[in-house]
Amino acid sequence: MAEVVWQDQPCPLCGGENHDVVGTRDRRGANLRTVLCTSCGHVFTNPAPSPVALAAYYRDAYRQDYKQIATPKRKHVYRAGVGALIRFSRLAPYISGGERVIDIGAGGGEFLYLLARKGFDVAGIEPHAGYANYAREMYGADIKAGTLETVKFPEEGSDAITMHHVLEHTSSPLSALRQIWTWLKPNGIAVIEVPNLASWAHAPHHRFHKAHLHTFNRTGLEDALINAGFEIVEMSAPGDRGHLNVVARKISTPADQTWRNMSAQSRATLAAHTRLAHILSGQPFRRLHASITRPLREARAIRAMGSPESGRAVLDALFGVEA
Repeated sequence: MAEVVWQDQPCPLCGGENHDVVGTRDRRGANLRTVLCTSCGHVFTNPAPSPVALAAYYRDAYRQDYKQIATPKRKHVYRAGVGALIRFSRLAPYISGGERVIDIGAGGGEFLYLLARKGFDVAGIEPHAGYANYAREMYGADIKAGTLETVKFPEEGSDAITMHHVLEHTSSPLSALRQIWTWLKPNGIAVIEVPNLASWAHAPHHRFHKAHLHTFNRTGLEDALINAGFEIVEMSAPGDRGHLNVVARKISTPADQTWRNMSAQSRATLAAHTRLAHILSGQPFRRLHASITRPLREARAIRAMGSPESGRAVLDALFGVEA
């Protein structure tokens, strides 16, 4: 992130002041200092961009930097639509038609569109101005351009909140979780997905990303949710990428601030994932195969739909039976 203010910080989860350096480069080879908290085992970027600089980056530059686009192309819409169906399958057991759902980090609005087609009362937050405008114009989505810190929703007004690969981008994950707690009704549901420290999806020298300020271990994510006022309903790490997926329920009285120390386990997890071990796992070859075959599958699928021109038409074709 160019021309921003970087700030040293204590551990964003437990507040610990002592950290061990576990990385000095991001996956593109640029300077990025990543540390492990010796009090709880959380892995995070330190120093990190100031909250003001971070909000500006996500508003103006993140999508261009990450995908080289300001609004989604058809292939991105299709890919996000497939992901939306998977996400809904995880959420569906916990909600009923007509309930209020907020999607944080709503991207181009594909998941919001699916939920709206299924009869839910939906709204979203998307920090990137181009993507937020696209979702409004293409799907008529009720989507607010901003961040958790700048957007307001009524307290106890929502039945469910979803955050798909958002928490790792926030300055303070604990503050973010406490914010969504205030927006949820009693016993409301939060469905969250984040990168997993134990995942071998990326090679060890590619594990840290400048836009990912946090890499969670399972226990640290559990403790953060508990200390923000949630109980864990279920947690899993499905698929080749092994991201952490969690369903949590709001409880009336948040737990006392306690953190289990997973620093030894986090250190061992990082140490076990060597370049040689990664190669021998076969993961690089699976990723290469996927990177070649996925665009071909997506292009064939879009052609089979009759090559629809708009994002809405892509999603209508994709959601036609399921929605």
